Amino acid sequence: MRTIRHPDLLRYLDGVETDQAIMFVTDPIEPLSNQLNQDPDDHLTLWGLYKVANALKFINNDCGMVHGNVRISSIFINPAGEWKLGGFELLSSMKDESPMILTFGGVAPEANRYAPPEVKKSGWTVIKDLPTAAVDSYHLGCLVYEAYNNRFDSTDRLLTQRGNIPPSMLDIYRALLRPSPGGRADADAFLDEGLRPGGFFRDDFIQVNLFLENISIKDQGEREVFFRKLDSSIDTFPGPFAKYKILPELVKAFEFGSGGAKALGAILKIGEHLDTEEYDKVIVDPIVRMFASPDRAIRVSLLENIHKFIDHIPNKAVSNQIFPHVATGFTDTVPVIREQTIKSILYIVPKLNDRIINYDLLKYLAKLQMDEEPGIRTNTTICLGKIAKHLTDATRKKVLVPAFTRGLRDGFHHARIAALMALMATAEYYDAQECSSRIVPCISLVLIDKEKTVRVQAFKAMNAFVNRIQEHAEKMPDTALEPVSATSTPSPNTEANAQTAVSMTGVFGEATKGLAGWAVSSINARFTTPSGEIDHPQVNPVAPSRASSSLSEPFDKPSPSRLDLAPVDMEDTNGWDNDKDDLIGFEQNDGWEPFDTPVVPEPEPITSIIPSSANSARAVSSFGSPSNPTKAPMKLGQPKPLAFVPDQEDKPAISKEEKRAEMERRREERRQRMAELREKKKSGIGAKKI
Repeated sequence: MRTIRHPDLLRYLDGVETDQAIMFVTDPIEPLSNQLNQDPDDHLTLWGLYKVANALKFINNDCGMVHGNVRISSIFINPAGEWKLGGFELLSSMKDESPMILTFGGVAPEANRYAPPEVKKSGWTVIKDLPTAAVDSYHLGCLVYEAYNNRFDSTDRLLTQRGNIPPSMLDIYRALLRPSPGGRADADAFLDEGLRPGGFFRDDFIQVNLFLENISIKDQGEREVFFRKLDSSIDTFPGPFAKYKILPELVKAFEFGSGGAKALGAILKIGEHLDTEEYDKVIVDPIVRMFASPDRAIRVSLLENIHKFIDHIPNKAVSNQIFPHVATGFTDTVPVIREQTIKSILYIVPKLNDRIINYDLLKYLAKLQMDEEPGIRTNTTICLGKIAKHLTDATRKKVLVPAFTRGLRDGFHHARIAALMALMATAEYYDAQECSSRIVPCISLVLIDKEKTVRVQAFKAMNAFVNRIQEHAEKMPDTALEPVSATSTPSPNTEANAQTAVSMTGVFGEATKGLAGWAVSSINARFTTPSGEIDHPQVNPVAPSRASSSLSEPFDKPSPSRLDLAPVDMEDTNGWDNDKDDLIGFEQNDGWEPFDTPVVPEPEPITSIIPSSANSARAVSSFGSPSNPTKAPMKLGQPKPLAFVPDQEDKPAISKEEKRAEMERRREERRQRMAELREKKKSGIGAKKI
């Protein structure tokens, strides 16, 4: 037993001999009787007979020895349910001077019941003159009967009652039990009969096991056919056998190249029946190692089936061992690899750390959104929309809108539809300001798209965002101006502002008369309708603090057609300066870089929707004398001398000292505002341009 090694024999690991007993260590096993008493699976019984016959062929033909003790009590099963031949107490070679079986053959338990006819007639010594396989062949016939019909009582019963023995096995079964030792079939003939076309060993279960045991010498075509067949029939195999026998063979074939990518499907199908500990021990480690394989077929197979095993892999292993190899697929030259990599990200993202999600991953997705394959660009947009919930707030504000609005300009209409759907799916992450100033203008471009499917989706998206903006607008106050209190007591500051307004009225003259009248009427109407004189209603709104201070002060000399204005900053660049930075530039490259830095939302100034300075100048000039419009353009916010239309009424002139004091006061206010804006800009808050 120590020197004879064969896959179908009970394996000897270690042993010790004492005066009282001989003890040895084997693989984990249990008696075959335990299996046969529990209504065994026919596949396991048939495979067990094959394994015992193969072991006897090795002992009789290759070793030239006689086992002499083949029966149920000398056969054991491993955790997979495979039969292993043991009971080597009588193992002997007929070339020895005194073989042990000749002396102790009749001492073995139930030796007479299993003894062949010639031994019963002439004793165990006759074995020396018989063919080597004669005794073991007869014992194999007895084993076939007991495997299907349990215990037999007499030799006559073996020959007269078939029981549950398969019909295709009857002929060779009777040949094994022939009374004449010379005409008795041996284990080799039993195997040949079963493996011939239409034989009892031509079973899918047997063929799968035989192929797995010799998979290393099979060519690629045979392996592909085998794995396709295995994937469809693996569910019919006994669970313990698939777990402990087929699975280890498949993992070995998958990891060391003989099985390739085709073996993964069967591996994962068997793995569904494993508990967590067994899955981690048998499947997880080989799969993690195989992600580093340069074989594209294996990489594609892993990516396609990643949803079946990713939950069993720890987060740390996904971030440190799997993602670096998966990321190489983003830049692979084969489009199939890039596409499968994008699809697999949806299952990997929940297990990645924040640094990878908000930086490394978005860097790859930004490049793939400009991929030459339209399907990959579309899937990238879809992927980004689905992983948005895993991004940080700062990253979402920086990345989502530029990425999806870029998709709206894609030449592939499915990519535009995907961008619209992604915007709607991530609508919860945008505030009303972003919806109105960045998203709705971009969606409006595809409302008249050439493709009807795009137009339909665009109107759905537009309605959704407009409704959301409308809900927000309904919750806003009617005005941002502070109400004027009739009983308020004038303060020194308000009196000073009033005096300043009076002086400014003299400076602007009649040019401000129409503007003041329009402003009063607009305030009274709460900005609901513009004055009929104004051709362009897009007027820069007055800041609440400045407007309230100027409108709340008392008027010393009220006039129905004239309004004293608060001091106007002649160098304020937040007026109608047609700042191009505030416009939505759809033609420029709006590439989004996934840096995880905090972003403070900046409100869009009204200058982004104001007409050109020429139109503004015409609108302002209309406030003066209609008969003499100014030809030169006027822009508020530029330090140019203003040309005013002379007032029709006689007004007292302002002295040079008063003008110099007024201008000095305004310069001081300007310096203070500039200092405040610089402080706000240092803290990340403020206007885009000073």
